[in-house]
Amino acid sequence: MPIDLEHVKEVTKKAYDTGAYRRLKGRERIALAILETPVKGGTDVQIGYKKYKVEQDAYLVFIDLMHNANFQHPVLYELYNLQDGSVRTIEEKFPLADAKLERSLKYYILPRKEGK
Repeated sequence: MPIDLEHVKEVTKKAYDTGAYRRLKGRERIALAILETPVKGGTDVQIGYKKYKVEQDAYLVFIDLMHNANFQHPVLYELYNLQDGSVRTIEEKFPLADAKLERSLKYYILPRKEGK
C-alpha cells in the first residue's frame, strides 16, 4: 500500500512516544527529522564516508540519538519505501555527507526538556 509523508511522521512519532528509539539509557536526547521530498530510487546517499543505495523511492528519516552532540555519535536513518511502506534501518555514527541534503532535513520532534 503506498504511503505519504504524514503516514511516515505518524509511524515515527508513535515509535518515539513508545520509546523505540531509546538506545542510550540515561543519555537520550532524541530528535527526528525528515526529508519531505522522497529520495529517488537508484540514488546513492552518502552518510559519513559510506554510500548507501536507495533501491526504491523512499522518505528518509534521520533519528539523532544524541541531538546537538558534537563529533561522531550514534544515529539512525530509516528509509520508508513509498510503494509498500517497508522500512530499511541504517545504524551510523555520522550525519549526511551532502550538506545541501542535510540542510533540507526538517525537524519535527526535538528532545524533551528536563523535568517534562
